[in-house]
Amino acid sequence: MKKLHIIFALALILSACQTRRADSLYNYKTNYVGDNSKVSHIISNQDYPKDFEVGAIEILSRKSPYGIKVFVKDTSNIKREDIFKNAITSFALIKNLDRIYYVESGRDFEEEKSKELNDKIFIFYRKEIEEILEKRNTSLEEISDNKENFENFINNWDK
Repeated sequence: MKKLHIIFALALILSACQTRRADSLYNYKTNYVGDNSKVSHIISNQDYPKDFEVGAIEILSRKSPYGIKVFVKDTSNIKREDIFKNAITSFALIKNLDRIYYVESGRDFEEEKSKELNDKIFIFYRKEIEEILEKRNTSLEEISDNKENFENFINNWDK
């Protein structure tokens, strides 16, 4: 019986941590990629897969389509689908974000654009995300409409 109480207590603690994380991220929701401090907070404070370490962030807001380039440490053990939820989170909280590039640190994206892209660079597009969410009967707008919806997304996406 004690084990059951311990497991229940741990589940409550983890749930509370996720709720605080969702609240913290949601509080930085912004309409503009150019809002550097909010965008930086959103990208830097998400839960990423193990061994996926975010480094520098470059905001691409000079002209449309607007984007973010996120430099990460070694991506050799990470698949695109491992960070799909992170991409959705970013698009939901940054209204005019059109694309996100996750680029391995030390690589130059401009150089890579002319080469065939490989699994070291992950690119997500708003339109792609919206189409996938539509198949799941939701949308970026619905996810970001209020804290409760956002928290439900964060806690239940993979379930």
